[in-house]
Amino acid sequence: MPVRLVAIAAIILSMYILPATGQESSAPAQPDAAAAAASPLQNPFYLFPWMANTTPALSAEINAQGLSSEWMNMQWMLMMANHFWNAPIDEATRFSILDAMLRAANMQVMEPFFGGPNQAKMWIPSQNPRQVRPNTVSESLSDEAKRNMYQSLMMLSPLSLRDMISIMADKMPVAEDVSFDDAVESMRLRANEINFKFVGHSPLWKDIVAITGDENTPRVEIFNFCDAMVARKVLDYAPEFIVFIPCRIALLEDADGQLWVMTLDWDVNWLNLAQNPNSVLDKELREEAIRIREGMRYIMEGAATGDF
Repeated sequence: MPVRLVAIAAIILSMYILPATGQESSAPAQPDAAAAAASPLQNPFYLFPWMANTTPALSAEINAQGLSSEWMNMQWMLMMANHFWNAPIDEATRFSILDAMLRAANMQVMEPFFGGPNQAKMWIPSQNPRQVRPNTVSESLSDEAKRNMYQSLMMLSPLSLRDMISIMADKMPVAEDVSFDDAVESMRLRANEINFKFVGHSPLWKDIVAITGDENTPRVEIFNFCDAMVARKVLDYAPEFIVFIPCRIALLEDADGQLWVMTLDWDVNWLNLAQNPNSVLDKELREEAIRIREGMRYIMEGAATGDF
């Protein structure tokens, strides 16, 4: 969980930092006619006008004034913070708006200032790389320190707890013509195909029915998969990662009877612009982490489509 919250905090900060060079944002230059005709609260540009106004011409004007990229990034951040705190909170956290805003972030422009040689110019303090023996448990923060850290992160985030949990999940709906049991069979077969060992199964809904007597309990089951060699490498890097092992895929039925397959989303590409050099994974571990995530996706896609 700490890793996820820190990642989310980084995402929230990245929302505020916009490119200040001559490259275009990935957002359209102007809102389309439908968006312009919509009421202000239905138009993302109402909350984030930079999505429509960040153009090469504007960047050229900024550069002509001799303003540094670092200074401009800070101004963009302050402006974005102002939009967030003054906009209706329900609109500021609508997933369609968040998605549009994050898609508009130009990471190629931001990379030189965060991950490149200019990193020292940023206000984020730097750390030196540390040599740590494999399988070494880190020191723990006190409950008070962790509480203060998480409360600080929650102050920065406009997202609700439900929203934050949803962002942590990699999920996909199961096709209507695929039954629960067929989805399970597809997962097992695909896992075996890519040498992911099936190591556990929890039919949680049966326990709930047995305890509550509620026969209408939606069906939810959890399946555990593992690659032992990768698990060992991950634990050498950080023994605390055991709380995420083995990899879990859940198959569940929602309030509308729709089946969903989901897992904890861990994309190591999120670390690409990490400021702390100790967040850099060695090449072998990074490749293995990417392979595991792709394998989990492959298993889930089998469940979602019923493809054996």
